Amino acid sequence: MKTQRLSIGVLMIAVFVTYFTLGTARAEGKGEYPNLTDWANTWFKVKLTGTTYHFDGIGVKPKPAAPVSQTMGIAYVHITNWDGDNHVLAADVYIKDDETGEWKLFFNDVDITYFAGSDLKFIGSAQWVIPDDVTLHLLLVFTGSKYTKGAKTGQFKLGGETKLSTIGGSLLEIDDAEDAPPELPLKERWAGSVSISGPMVSESSLPFNPDL
Repeated sequence: MKTQRLSIGVLMIAVFVTYFTLGTARAEGKGEYPNLTDWANTWFKVKLTGTTYHFDGIGVKPKPAAPVSQTMGIAYVHITNWDGDNHVLAADVYIKDDETGEWKLFFNDVDITYFAGSDLKFIGSAQWVIPDDVTLHLLLVFTGSKYTKGAKTGQFKLGGETKLSTIGGSLLEIDDAEDAPPELPLKERWAGSVSISGPMVSESSLPFNPDL
């Protein structure tokens, strides 16, 4: 009987210690919003891919019937600012014009709202819209790695160690042409999923001058 009481006592102590430890861990895990200032003025070269339905008119079935996976090209994302009061990163997105071959500012001064995570691994939500053209909804994952010693201490590591990706995204695109020739549809729609992924790059590696 004495041995049983000792066993029960040891078990109760173990439960208490476990509960206290978990409670302390939870309390220590609660903190302030991270300071994301270091992400300002950084660049990412990202690949866009999508799986979308295509509609060549209003009130018609998609053509083809199933969604089609496709590469949507390369974009450069410039994180321009961190608003610590509202927990929002600002960004510009550059995309290459297929007709001219020039890189153009496609999304200007769009928001990425911090949702959760640390200063080196966090998720942000974004809705990037060009009215009557393109709407992107994105859950973005920022993964950072920094030098901890040497002349570059505190700087982000490039070469794919610091990167931007998505864990979810949707695309809605409108292409209406009132003066389209008869053989082309007047109203086109694309709808589906979209993802982006790519490394942080140096500004000197850009194929265009963002100041022009």
